[in-house]
Amino acid sequence: MEDQPIDVENVECDDNKRKRKAPPKPRKTTSECWKYFDPKMEADDDGTIIKWAYCKWCPAVFKADSRLHGTRQLNTHYKNCNDNPDIEKFRKQRKLAFKKNIGENDAGGSSMGTLETWKYDEKDIKQSLIELIVLAELPFKFVEHPAFIKYSAKMQPRFNLPSRFTIARDISKFYLEERKSLLNFLSNKDTTVHLTTDTWTSSCKRMNFMVLTAHFIDDDWLMHKRIINFRPIHSHRGVDIGRELLECINGWGIKNVMTITVDNIASNDKALEYLVENLPDKYDGGKHFHIRCMAHILNLIVKDGLKTFNKEVDNIAMAVKYIKHSSQRVANFKESVEKTCTSKKFLVSECPTRWNSTHDMLKTAIELKEVFFYYDFNNSSFARDLEEIPKRVDFEVCKKVVSFLEKFKETTELVSNVSCPVAHLWFGEVLGIDKHLREWQNVNASFCVMVDEMRKKYDKYWGDYKKINHYMYFAVILDPTMKSDMIEIGFRHLIENGCVPMEVDNEGETFLNDDEVCEKMVKKVEKDMRLLFNMYKEKYGTKEGSDLPKATSSQNTNTTRRRCNSFFQEKVGSKCSVVEDELTKYLKEPRLELEDNEDFDLLNWWKLNSPRLPIVSKMEKDILCIQVSTVASESAFSASGRVLDPYRNSLSPSIVEALVCTQDWNRTSSRNITLDTLEDLMKDDDLAKEIQDGLEKQKGELGHDSRML
Repeated sequence: MEDQPIDVENVECDDNKRKRKAPPKPRKTTSECWKYFDPKMEADDDGTIIKWAYCKWCPAVFKADSRLHGTRQLNTHYKNCNDNPDIEKFRKQRKLAFKKNIGENDAGGSSMGTLETWKYDEKDIKQSLIELIVLAELPFKFVEHPAFIKYSAKMQPRFNLPSRFTIARDISKFYLEERKSLLNFLSNKDTTVHLTTDTWTSSCKRMNFMVLTAHFIDDDWLMHKRIINFRPIHSHRGVDIGRELLECINGWGIKNVMTITVDNIASNDKALEYLVENLPDKYDGGKHFHIRCMAHILNLIVKDGLKTFNKEVDNIAMAVKYIKHSSQRVANFKESVEKTCTSKKFLVSECPTRWNSTHDMLKTAIELKEVFFYYDFNNSSFARDLEEIPKRVDFEVCKKVVSFLEKFKETTELVSNVSCPVAHLWFGEVLGIDKHLREWQNVNASFCVMVDEMRKKYDKYWGDYKKINHYMYFAVILDPTMKSDMIEIGFRHLIENGCVPMEVDNEGETFLNDDEVCEKMVKKVEKDMRLLFNMYKEKYGTKEGSDLPKATSSQNTNTTRRRCNSFFQEKVGSKCSVVEDELTKYLKEPRLELEDNEDFDLLNWWKLNSPRLPIVSKMEKDILCIQVSTVASESAFSASGRVLDPYRNSLSPSIVEALVCTQDWNRTSSRNITLDTLEDLMKDDDLAKEIQDGLEKQKGELGHDSRML
């Protein structure tokens, strides 16, 4: 039988019973690991269709059938895949990184450092980039420079650099966030601040600017300085400055301004008079609200004294200026230094408005005295170009002048410190200047004339002990290593040198001796201090014995005991019922004695003793933060001509204020950093409006909170 051909087209294969199945689809994945893998259904080596997992970041492929293989190997892989951008989150052991030590002046040249663990954090890197732009005064377009992009890619390729527009808005957002945090602290009713202010005129914008700096000690007894305003004002008139200061204070919601430190110009006196009239809760009617800048007074005293030796000082100053004016002369002078002496120093330029620069210029020139004579011998143009070259007698006179000015330089540097308290040292430094002037008064006739001129200026500001700010006395008493003992020593010095007039006793019959006068002066200071203590006690304290239960008539039924107590009370007097308050207790405690050169942390001492003396410690916290100089505010203008130069004179005032404040709030360096290369998006009107809208929002929130209170 022949095989019949089969018509494939007409053959039915059990119709619906044996239909071809479609390839299976992967089941829905629920495990966390599938965020890092792509699932696919493919045949294995045996031809069986199973689920496979393809890594999204590397070529790795794994069998991932839920019934046969599970997800164990997937979980192991994605946590260790070097190409996974989230790998730093999963690594239990962090990477080690070498962190350089940064010196006092933020000099990064040191090769010393420590090994620390490091973990990739995009937010931290972005925050550091913001600090770099602000603190280093870089233009916003710096982030788009090809060299910086290449450098960043080599350092951390996973970090995407923001555009200059993004970084500008990140900085403005950062400023508003930081400002809100600071606003919440300063507007607290228990926060007391001290202010320093100064003004400056922009030469290119023909605009007056005012800077306002707040100083305070926080609850951890750490001292802080914050520039809170940098804004234009209409003029340098006192009333205009006063109005602007009051607007700034109210804008921050500051409730307690204890003092404000300014330099010695008449307009500042008018400005502070305006503030005293408009600010509430002032000790002694605001008589001690005004603190005069000690550094500025020292500057005036020294300048008056230097006029006596103008000729000698000018001869050396002109010689230094002449040499430094030409690079060729500088090179010739350096050769003379190498041939004449072994000094590593070189000439220092003088700043006409700063006497301490005159001191430094003279000190260096005196050390290079022989070099000047050698230079003159080998350069005939030196004597020909100058009207008069320095003589040996000029150097001898200036050597004594430099020695005399050392005390003033040390005091200026001390009172210019804004990172630690100096108010308690003010009285001692003023008396030290007085003693220094008296010691040098009899050196020779010329120095007698010089000291006399300086004494006139000294007496104008510090000659009358009654005119000295009360807070300066209180600060000394509240130092447990000084207390009233040092006030007494200071007053005795004034009495012995005839600075205190003779006084008669209460009956007006006999004159008081020196000891009686001194005791009376100390008691007067302690009495004034008690007035301030009572203000603090009323505001922050509670009545003594308020925690003890009060006895009622129903509780006291033992009449015999009552009569017994009454009998003893009559015999003893009121001693049994008197409870010493905090101030009395503190004043009676003996003064702390320190060993020679022993360090003493005043803030830490009060931090430890604040539970025992809560009201007195609150007084001390507020008084210690008093600023005796305006250096903190003047530093914003240390290079005032570069803040707004002709190429950036269209900057919006709100943007300038945001950058100045942000820079100060994030500064960790002791160096003075000023706006140098701010450009580009600083002129962006939208950015200025964004900052202004943020300030208005915070102002509205502050007003709402005040109404709620």
